[in-house]
Amino acid sequence: MRKILATLLLAVVPVVSQAHELGAAFGDSVAVSSQGDLAIVEYCPDNTCEVFTLRGPSATLPLQDFAFAYLLGVSEYLYLESFQADTKSPAIRAVLGRYRSHCPQPPSPEAARCVVGYLASIYPIKASFVRYDEGERNVVPIPLEGFRHGT
Repeated sequence: MRKILATLLLAVVPVVSQAHELGAAFGDSVAVSSQGDLAIVEYCPDNTCEVFTLRGPSATLPLQDFAFAYLLGVSEYLYLESFQADTKSPAIRAVLGRYRSHCPQPPSPEAARCVVGYLASIYPIKASFVRYDEGERNVVPIPLEGFRHGT
């Protein structure tokens, strides 16, 4: 009986460890998926999306952290105003706190932009703005070079 319980517990642990503040903060407006070794995060509050991708076996967590920080400190969606203003949020503190040694704290848009720059400098993250017009998907790349170089 103990072996069965231990096996069940071990089967549940990976699911629990995959929980991220991104899903809790944005609910149905965000989707995290993968295609092979490509991790994808899409924030779609309406018929437009900001899409982030990163290739690699351990890409999901840094990509989710990047997307969270990007939505906090960079994105200009009006839907994000209350999220961006809530600097005392435990979710914001948790994500930005993971990068405390590289980026100044307390939680703020500046700290979030620092995290975006830090992650963009160590991972080949790609970002794009996607709009769905009249049944067509239009993709415009978002340049991250300025963040990678600290500008």
